[in-house]
Amino acid sequence: MRPYPLPELRPGEFYVEPIDPAKITGQSMFCIEIDDPFDHFSYRVKSFLCSAQTPFQHVVIADTYNYGRALFMDGKIQSAYYDENLYHEMLVQPAMLIHPNPRTVLIVGGGEGATLREVLSHNLVQTVTMVDIDQQAVELCRQFLPSWSRGAFEDPRARVVYTDGRKFIEETDELYDVVIIDVVDLLAEGPAFLLYTRQFYQHLRKKLRPNAIIMIQGLEFDFSNYKQHVALVRTLRTLFSEVHSARVAVPSFLATWGIIMASDWATPRNLTPQAIDLLIEQRVGHEWMDHLNGEFLLASYAHCKETRYLLAQPGPVLEDGVRFIQPPDVEDIDPTRAKLPALDIP
Repeated sequence: MRPYPLPELRPGEFYVEPIDPAKITGQSMFCIEIDDPFDHFSYRVKSFLCSAQTPFQHVVIADTYNYGRALFMDGKIQSAYYDENLYHEMLVQPAMLIHPNPRTVLIVGGGEGATLREVLSHNLVQTVTMVDIDQQAVELCRQFLPSWSRGAFEDPRARVVYTDGRKFIEETDELYDVVIIDVVDLLAEGPAFLLYTRQFYQHLRKKLRPNAIIMIQGLEFDFSNYKQHVALVRTLRTLFSEVHSARVAVPSFLATWGIIMASDWATPRNLTPQAIDLLIEQRVGHEWMDHLNGEFLLASYAHCKETRYLLAQPGPVLEDGVRFIQPPDVEDIDPTRAKLPALDIP
């Protein structure tokens, strides 16, 4: 028994006692991320629901102790029940709110259906085309992750096309108000790399309506892990006059994640928190989103001094047929020899 009263919950919520690790019996199971060349990250698992090799990737869906049900692709976590709404709100909603009339939307990737869900929360939307190369992975997500899509695949405004995202963009005659790029991480040797290059965004630019906004899954991003994100930002700046980075700490990712907004006009800082909150109320209502509000959105696009310095650095852009070689690390001169500023003050 707790010696204090529990606060009243919001509608639709209920209390659950945390699991006592000492009471877990049986053999321990883990999903282990080995994407980092030095550090490996483990997710302790209650049970595995699915492990399948599709024509494009290895898909694992498991119930984890800390983050609920989670999707892993090629050994890397993609989303988890307890925080997928945080990631998907931040990926989708800024563009959908800022754009004056987002009628036609394109999603490249987004196999779980959560990106589609967030787009379809707006009644201004007339059509959404979701393009994903891996039909089997999408079907597994629909089967085992239904709370991600919440019926979005059955919405009459939605169309799902199973093909390569770049091929679709090069061949389509459609024009779009908002484009969401929600694909797996940039891999120099993998097909996803061609969805990050300058040539890809040259093709995409031709498929945009006036005032269009693009939102891009921007890879891991903080001032100690920034090289791929900054290279993508530089690439986008060769084609768009307004390119803005956001950062959001997604607990299940065990990292701070980057999201990029690109256009020729949209600048988050031109809006006030109050204006964004009003847009939320008018477009989707104040109860739809769990995380995003005006203050949080603007704070996500604000960066510390070191991060702003790194975002401004020149360097390579991402090009078709050119392997991305990361710049060298930057180290400070031995800080133990630095003189404290206070010693110079009379």
